[in-house]
Amino acid sequence: MILAIRGLHPGWLVLIASFAGVFATTPGQTVGVSSFIDPIAADLGLAREHVLVLYSIGTFLGILTAPSIGRLVDRFGPRRLIVPVVMALAGACAFMSLAWGALALGVGFVLLRASAIAGLSLVSSQMVNLWFDRFRGRVTAFALMGLAMGGLIVPPFAEAVMQAENWRLAYLALGAGVLAIMLPVGLALYRDAPESRADRDFGRTGRSVSVDVGHGLTLRQAARTTVFWYLVALTFLVNAVNTALLLDHARALTSVGLSRSDAIALLGAVTTTQAAATLLAGVLVDRHGSRSTGLLGLALLAASVILVMTAPTLGGGLLYAAALGAMIGILQVAHSAGLAEQFGLAHLGSIRGTTFVIGVSGAAIGPLPLLISPISAYWIFLGLTAVGAILGLVSLRHRAERLAA
Repeated sequence: MILAIRGLHPGWLVLIASFAGVFATTPGQTVGVSSFIDPIAADLGLAREHVLVLYSIGTFLGILTAPSIGRLVDRFGPRRLIVPVVMALAGACAFMSLAWGALALGVGFVLLRASAIAGLSLVSSQMVNLWFDRFRGRVTAFALMGLAMGGLIVPPFAEAVMQAENWRLAYLALGAGVLAIMLPVGLALYRDAPESRADRDFGRTGRSVSVDVGHGLTLRQAARTTVFWYLVALTFLVNAVNTALLLDHARALTSVGLSRSDAIALLGAVTTTQAAATLLAGVLVDRHGSRSTGLLGLALLAASVILVMTAPTLGGGLLYAAALGAMIGILQVAHSAGLAEQFGLAHLGSIRGTTFVIGVSGAAIGPLPLLISPISAYWIFLGLTAVGAILGLVSLRHRAERLAA
């Protein structure tokens, strides 16, 4: 039964549901898995590096399901899929609790990443896009704050259970938590597209920054546009550079004189700035569109790379940490809201599923240039950022030409 509250627009319930849905993906996000790595390795007699390799493989294989799940969302809508994906995520947590060796652990990671990232996250974001246009950026930003909340709550909770019992019971507890939260939320609050366009955006009409593409472009049609590859570049770069710089964070800062404790403390500044930038990006996308907002994110990406290259300790490292966090927050919102803004809703699940695969591939590929040398990696990142910025500028020019025609 869908919950309806007299006098309250259903858009507010969609906003709450999307926040809860993104929060519930935390057991399958890296921030939720990270605290399990060492206990799992010790219990199964595996090297930590072996577990991390299995996690990377599981992430890549799991995200390959995103295009198929996206097509299912396009066909059946978020409401009909929410219960299956919630059950799948809870089942993945239960499977993880039973892992008996390397093979089972790898399968568990595939299930966990597929159900959380390609499943619940995609279904939740699609619901936001169906219900919001003028406020899409801000609601997307609010939903992404659910992951920040998950990062604050889930790892300490899991650690407490592991300290009291073991990691297997912790995964069972997380699976039970997903069911306890998301089955009621999904059944009561998740909705398909509103019956009328007038019901979108809390029922408030006004100017939209979305491109008029009729019912919506297919994946093949979208891939013929410059803006598609610009948005692909945004998700690839934010995942690649974010992963690489955070993995190399402690080494980069301690190598120029900061203590390890100070370097680790700066991660808090990254998270705080990311949260603030996420909310700011939502406003910017709604007012100026995803393309312009994405260019700001790319400028911050270049700034963060240049700072870590030349002056990582400037301002005690705070400037670098702030630039990095702001870049992550802005680019994530620009990409997520930009797909619906540019390509419409009819085939958005398929398009988003495809870009999910590319984004996660960026996270897997991003750290590899560091194996050559950090300086080489930084120049590669700057070169790729320049390519992304060129794509963005070209897409803006094409839009200006269409408006003038």
